[in-house]
Amino acid sequence: MKQFILVSFLLLLNVAGEAQSILFETNIDTAFAKARRENKIVFVEYYSKSCHVCQTIATLMENPKVSEFYNQNFINYKINVDPIAPEDQQFMDSSGIKPPGIPVFFFFSASKKFIHFAMPPQDPNALIFIAKTALDPNERVESIEKKYRNGDHSYKTLTAYSSYLQMIKSDSMIHVIADELYSIFPKDQMNSKKSYLTMRSFVQSIDNGFYRYWYAHRDSMINFEEGKYKGRELETLKNILTRSINSVESKKWNMQKVAEAKTQMVALDSTVNPDLFTWEREAQLFIEANNRKSLMDLCEKMLLRKNGNLKGDIYIIEQFLKLALEENELRKINDYIEERLQKPECTGVVNCNFTYLKAKYLVLINEMDSAKLFFNKAISCAKNNPGMDVSKFSELVNKLK
Repeated sequence: MKQFILVSFLLLLNVAGEAQSILFETNIDTAFAKARRENKIVFVEYYSKSCHVCQTIATLMENPKVSEFYNQNFINYKINVDPIAPEDQQFMDSSGIKPPGIPVFFFFSASKKFIHFAMPPQDPNALIFIAKTALDPNERVESIEKKYRNGDHSYKTLTAYSSYLQMIKSDSMIHVIADELYSIFPKDQMNSKKSYLTMRSFVQSIDNGFYRYWYAHRDSMINFEEGKYKGRELETLKNILTRSINSVESKKWNMQKVAEAKTQMVALDSTVNPDLFTWEREAQLFIEANNRKSLMDLCEKMLLRKNGNLKGDIYIIEQFLKLALEENELRKINDYIEERLQKPECTGVVNCNFTYLKAKYLVLINEMDSAKLFFNKAISCAKNNPGMDVSKFSELVNKLK
């Protein structure tokens, strides 16, 4: 009898243990098929097995209250990004979502419409709050754009909308919302932690008021970060500056704006050579202004840069050859190509690339017979170097027929 009671007790413990786990479907298509049958939302945990925070979240999700709530209200699925399965990557690509990191909780309708997301904090009560928000059509992310369009431009709505826009990479609207956030933010509270955190989370342009304020007052930007990020407040300014330089908007910068960005890079100790980040825009501006001397001075400066390397030179020369260069300018660039072809370290894939650039130069000055010779040399080189990317060769094929 005692043995029977003990076995029964152990069985009950086992059942209780199973009840404490969230039930995850093993296939993304199965998850959505089940969601359609049961008229439920699909919850997707986006994580990595090697992520320490993800492991902590996984433990919290075994909390009976958390697991019970998710099992009752959602069809659950996990996407492990380490590595991500092809079918899961295909699903994420089709959703239009670009996760900024891990872990992230995503929620989708049974028809695969993206309706909500959240970065899960390490708190079981917060995990339930996230789930309840996803179930509320008036509170989840998909309703934020409607609120904004209907005139709700409160701080809460603007920040939630910006988070959503960042997830779907709608850069132009991200800048609009960031500017609105600055316009409504109390100016007597600019030198506050809330102001700093607003900038860190929602600003991606050096033209934004938050960035301009904190760049000017960076000496007072202290004690806002905690834990492993403590003392790294300046990194926020550097990150925004980098994103701004690499943005689509930077392709519209004038020379004054380029100079401003270069000054800020040096002031923030981002680099000792800001030309490395702005030379392509500067070259285009010199072309537009027909400032040929400055254009070629810039080309020389980049190709004679300190700590330069042949791989970097390949990219620089490729970009200059795409510009509307005059013949004397092309011949100057050819001198750089010839010089590099003679270097002992110009072998393998690097040699293939410079041989191809020689062929491209010859096409541009209309020396087609010589161009065919070097083009064939580049193809032969590529056959002996499987690591060579030959996709670029296609631009010369029709010209050399």
